[in-house]
Amino acid sequence: MLPPASATAFDTRTRILNLAEELLLARGFNAFSYQHIAKELAVKSAAIHYHYPGKEDLGVAIIRRQLLRLRKWRGLPRVTELTPAQQFEALVDVYHTRAATGQQVCFFGALAAEFQTLPAAMQQELRTLNVELTEWLAGVLAAGRANQTLHFRGHPVSKAAQVLTTLAGALQVARVHDEQQYQRIVAQVRAELLEPS
Repeated sequence: MLPPASATAFDTRTRILNLAEELLLARGFNAFSYQHIAKELAVKSAAIHYHYPGKEDLGVAIIRRQLLRLRKWRGLPRVTELTPAQQFEALVDVYHTRAATGQQVCFFGALAAEFQTLPAAMQQELRTLNVELTEWLAGVLAAGRANQTLHFRGHPVSKAAQVLTTLAGALQVARVHDEQQYQRIVAQVRAELLEPS
């Protein structure tokens, strides 16, 4: 028996998003087409256009889903109930998962590399994602400095931007070399934040 049409539509939409995100991280947004997705999923291109009329629509949906993931993750009790230092480590674990599984690059970094060629709507969504992640980490850093478990100079937003840039760059280095290079970079970030100067 066939599943209800709504369930089928949801499944197709999710499969398209999942594959498009994989292709984005592996090749870049501009390096894959609807034909790549259609071939991999064994569907017609029209099926993809039904859910995402243009590639810009697909790109916006990918970023919005990532933003929803961020909002859900940072609101989970297993994250909110942690100390600031533990919240920082939880964030590092997210990046570590990417480094350990297929040497994937950072989601933001993958799109930032192509930023000038992305449609305006995607650029705006990416800015929103980056701002929200940076502001969340800045709050964590500020709380950690207040309770003396995290140590740094300067403004929390500036430090958060530096940390996120370093983590994204560490994933790029791991793709070129290996996970050990990533671990060295992250160890330095930990040492600077977790050890009093």
